[in-house]
Amino acid sequence: MNTSTLLRKWFGRLRFKSKVIAVFMPLLILSLLVLGLLSSHVFSKSLIDRTTRNVENESKLILSRTDYILSSTETAADIMVTNINRLYESFPAPLLTPLEQNRFANLMQSRLSTDLSIFKEADAAVFVSRDNRIYTSYTSDRDESGLLASGMLERVKDAESYGTDHWFEMEQRDFLTPDPASPVLTLGKMVINIDTGDTYGTLFLLVQEDRLSADLQSGDPASPKAYYFVDHSMRIASAADKDSLLKPVNEKMAAALEHKAGDEGGRNQSFSYQEDGNLITVSPFDRMDWKLVHVVSLKLLTADVSENVRLTFLIGALCLVFSWLGANLLSRMVVSPLEQLTRAMRKVVSGDLNPVAPVRTEDEIGTIAEAFNYMVERVQELLQKITQEQNRKREFELALISAQIKPHFLYNTLDTIYVLNELDRNEEARDTTKALADFYRMVLNKGRELIILEKEAQITDDYLAIMQIRYPDVFRYELDIPAELAGTPIPKLSLQPLVENAIYHGLKTKGTKGFISIQAFVRDGSVVVRVEDNGIGMESAQVEAIMSGHSPEEDTRSIGTYSVQQRLHLYFGPGYGLSVQSRPGEGTVVELVLPMLGKGGGITDV
Repeated sequence: MNTSTLLRKWFGRLRFKSKVIAVFMPLLILSLLVLGLLSSHVFSKSLIDRTTRNVENESKLILSRTDYILSSTETAADIMVTNINRLYESFPAPLLTPLEQNRFANLMQSRLSTDLSIFKEADAAVFVSRDNRIYTSYTSDRDESGLLASGMLERVKDAESYGTDHWFEMEQRDFLTPDPASPVLTLGKMVINIDTGDTYGTLFLLVQEDRLSADLQSGDPASPKAYYFVDHSMRIASAADKDSLLKPVNEKMAAALEHKAGDEGGRNQSFSYQEDGNLITVSPFDRMDWKLVHVVSLKLLTADVSENVRLTFLIGALCLVFSWLGANLLSRMVVSPLEQLTRAMRKVVSGDLNPVAPVRTEDEIGTIAEAFNYMVERVQELLQKITQEQNRKREFELALISAQIKPHFLYNTLDTIYVLNELDRNEEARDTTKALADFYRMVLNKGRELIILEKEAQITDDYLAIMQIRYPDVFRYELDIPAELAGTPIPKLSLQPLVENAIYHGLKTKGTKGFISIQAFVRDGSVVVRVEDNGIGMESAQVEAIMSGHSPEEDTRSIGTYSVQQRLHLYFGPGYGLSVQSRPGEGTVVELVLPMLGKGGGITDV
């Protein structure tokens, strides 16, 4: 199918109003759109090129300032090495008495502090003697012994020789720093006896990150710029935004930095690129193998250009509005009846079977509207008929499940009565027979499926009395139905399957005598009947299987509980039903939620 055929089909599916707009709108705004886009493109490119040049110049100033700070720190280290040599000459080793050691420590701290007052680019100094004594330029009650286990001393000794400086990466730590909350850049340098070549120890100079980031603010406060240093492991080593410090840059930027640096012929050249709506400029800092990254939002940078584009689109939108008004005028006169019929059909497609298409004419459109209205009416009748048939089917299926459960209880009870007579326990046999008769008298209930809660409680009481005779050492029970809730309607045999599950699956295998509690109360405008036992309980997977009616191991329990749940939904709606909460070893709580109605709800007592 060629393009012209597809275009004709698309145009043919448009409404009349849309066809008018589709024809006239391009003619009205095409020239304005082209002019706006071309001018914005040229202006944007000019702004980006000028901003890139400005950023490169500003980056050079920042790199120069940073290089000066590090160079001054290295110079300070050289002078401190000389001063430490002189201090050791005045205190020949070893320092035997505590008094000598204390005096030496005070002089060392004073010497370090004095040197730092001259070279203000370094924030702190630490000297570690060869016998692992630590002398700091700052006063701190923190334990600095973490330095000895950090491996920093070994790295300086292994990597450096006399006169060589070793810079550690920016890091945040709780030792070897005057402020644990502030990341620091550390310079390590071996201190050697100038005359003998013996090692006195290791000198560390600390430069706090704040000193570097002070120069990373944009020179133009009104310009939305952001500078930060990225180290060789793609972490942010210094930035004005303290929340991003020592965190890795995103994977996209890390890949771009490596790739772009390779494209430009190495790591010693500046380059720029655009990504995610930002203009990113990268300048290398070879002394630390860092990169100075500058990010500026293209959206804010080209705000004036965007304003020009918005003005162009505004004019085009006004043209579109005028076209739409003209199309509406034509559609009301020509195709308004068809649009009304179309809206009614779309509502039916979305599931609303109530719309009626107005019939205002006697032409072909009126005939279609009449046929549509008749069709919707017939669909509603068929859906109602199907719903009624499905409800009756569910009643029959649930009645069949109930009928399958009742004979099981009947022959077990008759067998119990027979055994009681054989054991000459005639009074118990009589009570069991009476309870069985009362049970089935209430269950039959003249074929009614809904009874009042009071009668359902009597059925459950008769059942529990029979089961207690059969299993006297298994459980005891308590039944509490307030008089004001006795008339609440409930599907017949809703409680009996639940207490049967409690006995057979919760208490019978427990090993000790258990307890079943049945009580009714009001909660949130509904009647809640709670059946609780202290049996062996269930895992959450068992509860889910029972509630879904697909329990692979305990079919009886699943069928009974599922039957109660479905019947509550059938008679009272999806807002009512039962819930099961259980914990292994603690017991199970089942709650039936029923509607709160008047006594009996129109149900005749048995």
